[in-house]
Amino acid sequence: MRALPGRPNPCVPPEEPRTCQGGLTVTPADGGEFKLLIEAMADPLVACDGEERIVHLTQSAERLLGWSREELRGQPFNRLVPTRLHTVDGRSLLRYLLDRRCSDGGCPILLPLQRREGEELMLEVTAGSARAGESERVVLSLRRIPEAPDFRRTALEQDTSIRLWQYGHAGEAHAPAVAERLYQVIVENAPLGIFHFDRTPIVTACNDYFVRIIGSSKRLILGLNLLTLRDERIMRCIRATLTGKHTRFEGEYHSITAKKVTPVRTLFAPCYDEHGEVSGGVGIIEDITWQRRMEQERATREAQVNTLLDTAPIGLAFLDMELRYVRINDVLARFNGHPPEAHLGRRPREVLGPPGALLEQRLQRVLESGVPIEKVELSSSADFGFPGPERFWASSLYPVRTPDGRVLGLGAVVEDITERRHAEEERTRLYREAQEAVRVRDDFLTIASHELKTPLTPLALRLAGLERRLDRGEQVDPSSLRHARQHLLRLTALINDLLDASRIESGRLALHPQPTRLDTLVEHVIHVTEGTHDAEHRIEFQPPAAPAQVLGDPYRLEQVIANLLENALKYSPDGGTIHVALEPRGELVLLTVRDPGIGIPPDQQERLFERYFRARNVSTHSYGGLGLGLYICRDIVERHGGSIWVESEVGRGSTFYVALPTLPATPVAPPHLPERHVH
Repeated sequence: MRALPGRPNPCVPPEEPRTCQGGLTVTPADGGEFKLLIEAMADPLVACDGEERIVHLTQSAERLLGWSREELRGQPFNRLVPTRLHTVDGRSLLRYLLDRRCSDGGCPILLPLQRREGEELMLEVTAGSARAGESERVVLSLRRIPEAPDFRRTALEQDTSIRLWQYGHAGEAHAPAVAERLYQVIVENAPLGIFHFDRTPIVTACNDYFVRIIGSSKRLILGLNLLTLRDERIMRCIRATLTGKHTRFEGEYHSITAKKVTPVRTLFAPCYDEHGEVSGGVGIIEDITWQRRMEQERATREAQVNTLLDTAPIGLAFLDMELRYVRINDVLARFNGHPPEAHLGRRPREVLGPPGALLEQRLQRVLESGVPIEKVELSSSADFGFPGPERFWASSLYPVRTPDGRVLGLGAVVEDITERRHAEEERTRLYREAQEAVRVRDDFLTIASHELKTPLTPLALRLAGLERRLDRGEQVDPSSLRHARQHLLRLTALINDLLDASRIESGRLALHPQPTRLDTLVEHVIHVTEGTHDAEHRIEFQPPAAPAQVLGDPYRLEQVIANLLENALKYSPDGGTIHVALEPRGELVLLTVRDPGIGIPPDQQERLFERYFRARNVSTHSYGGLGLGLYICRDIVERHGGSIWVESEVGRGSTFYVALPTLPATPVAPPHLPERHVH
């Protein structure tokens, strides 16, 4: 460094070191142990010689003041002092500070120093000196105000000459008021990290919470140039803040010194001077480690809930306290007939219409009482009026509570029970049919045993009588043989009916169709029937005008005609005329058998052609039969491409119709006749 005119160069060391009081070795030069000792200090330090010229700055002082050593070395200390404070009570500021050192007991004094850019920085300054012979070193320790707020105000307020509280800062400063002290307390005890930076931008102040978040010491943080950070996003926020913008940063802060990674959320805001210009900025930093952990846990729980909602085979929904849908899965949305997005933020009545109002009443009842509603069965048509096949659902509504019991809303669980309902109905139907089958079987066994015994008993008696007559050599009565033969024929008919019914069930009833004169067949059956019944009944036959020829099995068709005539005679106990008619109807021929008998109840007519069925007005003991005749007739007629039905009125007789296709016609539906039951 070049020496100033007329003064010795303070940077040239003397030939021998000297020892000051207390044993400290002081080298007047700008190096040696003195410089090494100063460099080891963590606080910002400025060292001057006896002529008040700056001989050294620590690195922290360089960062704090914005000057480099090369720029200030050899310069007068007043280069760092505002012009108004160059002289105090006829002495230089540096000498004034040294003189006050003893009276203040080494406490710091509040003093403005100038930064390189001209900005004044209010600091707490502590001055000290050491002398060895004619050489002297003055060291000033500089500290930010927030770091040591317990400086002594009384001496400064009593000093009327310097008035640092009135003229210490740019313009007219003032002593810290109670509000300022409270502000300082709030900043230090805030649950957020707070730091301030100037336009350089260098960190000029911070609270302890900020230090804990960052993980470095306050001595390393103060004076840190924020534009030296590695995170470009933080530096962009700082640059924008210095242009007067509010910025926000969220991410992970990597501390170089502490090797600590901290998730933080930081808000940057500009600070303005009395002229309205940006003088720096403030950062409010929050450690969001716990929030990140909570967010991850919440994301995990939400993913689990979403997986449950998306994959559950039942309908799930959550409604808030206003009964508006907050969440709903695809299954329940499909039940309601609307996509999930059409539900969100809307009430049930807004989605489902009038049925939704009924649902809201149930939801409100659960919300008010806190008592869930479980397994309420609903129908798509009856409860909601939805078109299409009927569906059934089991719905449960329940309040959703926090661990402390506070109700957040309502949950809905809806299960489609249509298949289960149908299965239950089918099971019930099958059970009823099984019960009916058991009843029919029991009735059939009772009737069959009775019907089989009816011809067997007289047949056995007549055969026994014939046997005794033959043994005694008596003449046999031909009527006895005739009656025995009739009983045998009746027994054979019953057995044939059982065999035919079995063949029909197994699909083994064979037909041998051939061209057949139906009118001739009817006349034959009438002639045979008249010969086996008493004179109380009379059969009238109305033949067709022309021969009626069909393609059919003569034996089976005769079986049908005979069964209809037998029924007409049997169920007309008071006698009367049985009317039989055969008439052509286009490509069909219609056989009609009408009797004046007991008739058939209307609700029994549709089941009349079922196996083992007997109308409820038919007594087993009064009217014989196994209930198989009409069942067999229906099967034979349908196998011939025809139809059979009945018209009847209780107490006024019955009329049976058989329609068969004629040759060479193609089988078609029978002609329209009112109130008939076709089988």
